Amino acid sequence: MGTAKKFSSGCTAALAFMALNVSLGVPLGGESGVITNLSAAKSKASAGADLGDQIQRNLIEAKEALDQTPRHIIGSPVVLLGSSLVMSPLWAVDVKRGHFGKDVNMHHRSIGLREDLSKVGIQKDVVSLATPGQFVSDAYLAVDKCLTEKAPPEILIYGIAPRDFIDNTASGLVTSVFNKLVGLGDMSKIDGLFLETFDEKVNFMLERTVFLYHKRGRYKIKTAETAERIASRLDPFLEKEESKNLTPFLMGTNRDEVWKTSLKEYSKRYKEPNEPLFAKQKKCLQALLNLCRQRNIKLYVVAMPISTANRQLLPPGLYDKYMATLQEETAKAGVPLVDMADQGGYQDDDFYDTVHLNHKGGQRFISQVTSIIKADKDDIAYSPALLKLDEKAVKPVQIAIPAGAKGKTL
Repeated sequence: MGTAKKFSSGCTAALAFMALNVSLGVPLGGESGVITNLSAAKSKASAGADLGDQIQRNLIEAKEALDQTPRHIIGSPVVLLGSSLVMSPLWAVDVKRGHFGKDVNMHHRSIGLREDLSKVGIQKDVVSLATPGQFVSDAYLAVDKCLTEKAPPEILIYGIAPRDFIDNTASGLVTSVFNKLVGLGDMSKIDGLFLETFDEKVNFMLERTVFLYHKRGRYKIKTAETAERIASRLDPFLEKEESKNLTPFLMGTNRDEVWKTSLKEYSKRYKEPNEPLFAKQKKCLQALLNLCRQRNIKLYVVAMPISTANRQLLPPGLYDKYMATLQEETAKAGVPLVDMADQGGYQDDDFYDTVHLNHKGGQRFISQVTSIIKADKDDIAYSPALLKLDEKAVKPVQIAIPAGAKGKTL
């Protein structure tokens, strides 16, 4: 009788646990894998202040900006993809031109690039799907979920850098972007690409079916924050990080301090590079290139400029391995590789810190992207000549196109 009672109590507890998770919100993480109810998603993403929430809010607003493009008037937009290395030049140029409207993390259009395209006769909206810390795997998911056959871009500019493959501070491919975009219905697509081991697959299923398991990371953070607040009250002299004194991203005015901080940050990112992660990100690059080919998306992969000081932080041979990977994979896919890092003419004074471009470097970037898009529209194959600029005006060089030169390389 006692055994039966224990069994009944156990079943009741299990059912109550399942009911609790259902009532709290199942399915989780990505729903069907598509960002749909934007207002609800924004509200949900705002219920916290960690970096993952910020990136998810960024992605939600980026998709909203893409959906608001007046395609019926000016056709498909130009879309940019990448990490904060792509975000910074777009934002810095718009601020310099007096178009400051939003924080860099929520700045999803490039008015500067749109204006420069207009000057060469191209009337297109420009939308950025770049997100902070975006990995190659994140970029693949952004293309898969946001740039569908029904809403393709006119052209896709994908800015990439070594960190996107080997960030030592990252845990793997399951990022906040992954958690926002990937649902249970995507299991067959991501199996083998994002999920390789049995444990990874089980964790993925639990994340999307058990609410309390899904929120365990948030609860851990909140518990630690509560403990820190209690400790601070008990010991007012306890040292703690004064986050309120941290300089907002791209807003620092002490260049020496900004540069030193950047070197320290990337020393950690590049230290003992994660080789297995590099291999996985390479597979994601291959998947991204194949996906763009399947959907007839015109893609340019841009090796983003980074400062010499930043490149010197990389372990010996890693930058060469990174560039060889880009060259090999883009060549196999027939996709142009734009080497702005070595052929773009960037100097230290083009950078805010060791990797992010300031308004001067941003204008160079926008001018070069304008040249690439203009040449593409004129059916001129990419060549490094398109990166040469009129240094006085920092604008695209007007290259005379002989009659009948369409399809030829400069």
